[in-house]
Amino acid sequence: MKIYKIALLFLVLISTISCKKFLDIKSQSEQDEDEVFTTVDGLRNARIGMYSSLQSRDYYGGVYPLLAEAYSDNGSTGGYDVSDLDSIKNRNVIPNNLYIKGISVAIYHSIYTANKILENADKIAGVDETELKNIKGEAYFVRALAEFDLLRMFGQHWDLTSPYGISIKTTTANPTQIIARSSVQATYNQIIDDLKQAESLNIVNKEPFKCQYVSSYAIKALLARVYLYTKDFEKASAYASEVIANSVDFVLLGSSNLDKIYTTKNTKESIFELKFTSQNQSFYNGFTYSRSDALRSDVQFLASENLKTFFESRTNDFRANFVDYVDVDVSIQPDGRTQKYRGEETRDNAAYILRLAEMYLIRAEALGLAGGGLTDLNLIRENRGMAPILIADVPDNAAFAQAIADERRAELNFESSRLFDLARTQTVESVLGASVNPIMPIPLNDIMLGNGIIKQNPGY
Repeated sequence: MKIYKIALLFLVLISTISCKKFLDIKSQSEQDEDEVFTTVDGLRNARIGMYSSLQSRDYYGGVYPLLAEAYSDNGSTGGYDVSDLDSIKNRNVIPNNLYIKGISVAIYHSIYTANKILENADKIAGVDETELKNIKGEAYFVRALAEFDLLRMFGQHWDLTSPYGISIKTTTANPTQIIARSSVQATYNQIIDDLKQAESLNIVNKEPFKCQYVSSYAIKALLARVYLYTKDFEKASAYASEVIANSVDFVLLGSSNLDKIYTTKNTKESIFELKFTSQNQSFYNGFTYSRSDALRSDVQFLASENLKTFFESRTNDFRANFVDYVDVDVSIQPDGRTQKYRGEETRDNAAYILRLAEMYLIRAEALGLAGGGLTDLNLIRENRGMAPILIADVPDNAAFAQAIADERRAELNFESSRLFDLARTQTVESVLGASVNPIMPIPLNDIMLGNGIIKQNPGY
């Protein structure tokens, strides 16, 4: 697959680490970035490059979701006594942490590639109208997803009045220009506007690519998630319902074959996942597993003992099988390992970005106890092997909110949800401790290059 200077230029300008290894670097004499957008094939290759950017090691290739878990009560870290890993486990990350820096670079790289497509797609002659709409809609989605993920990791996403949003970049012109952070409300406005643009293009991606490429339902699913974060519960419920209503493409698997979500590509539970292969491997297995005689120091991201205790309190929850605290090296105990990314030989573990179960949980939370949200909550519980919660068990909104939080933890652990859930529900202090910052620091390079234009997050 071709890689063009659009990726290389971006990475050089921000003077950080390289993109993922599966991109084949071309000679500078072969093709520059302007030539990419002169033919239909060039546009198609740029589209592939955009999805490849999401697969970066530091983004959905592994680090972004796993770091968000390791920083929460779900996870811990191993590694080689590396201070950057230890600070994640200890929740005292500093602005020059290499993992944080890598995440920021990788996500802005995805935004850059999406922007390049949006700036040039309409200029190319001979593109089929449906294909053009698909590619542009996918680019709007990717940019929105990246903006949202930046906001969750680096911005005060739970507070619409906060000035600490992200630096919004919607053009590739003046790539060295430093852009001040927008407010959280302005950031959400940008994210929603991008998703609305994507929705208006009526993407048509059919089998066998309904989950591998962005679909109209992936757009609706992400809108449901974003509206939940902004506490626009009516719209969150409405968009989640649209996805749930598509009973042809999306169906919950039963507890007897739930493991297929993580062992089979593009199941009926998957709305959008990134597909990897044995030739184009993700880093999930490598980060969470190693050779059979591995020591704790060989594994970077672990499942915490706290998560074990949590599942021990849940009778007949089939999802407890997705964490292992027994068949592990004694050096790892009392921590364990997630079982969602097995496959020590192929290491082709998918990145699970949007799943059907989350839509039920979003709708349950959005409807609330009075609105009938318990029905959706119990549907997930019973499907996963558990008994339903009786109305007497959740006598008030606080009890229902805790039930939702527990169900999301059981369902979405190690899929980049837990830390962000604690932050948006303002429970970081009660769960992780009073001194824990709910978000990561803006990387030191960005602060220094910004010369005061980019403000650091409070507490760093």
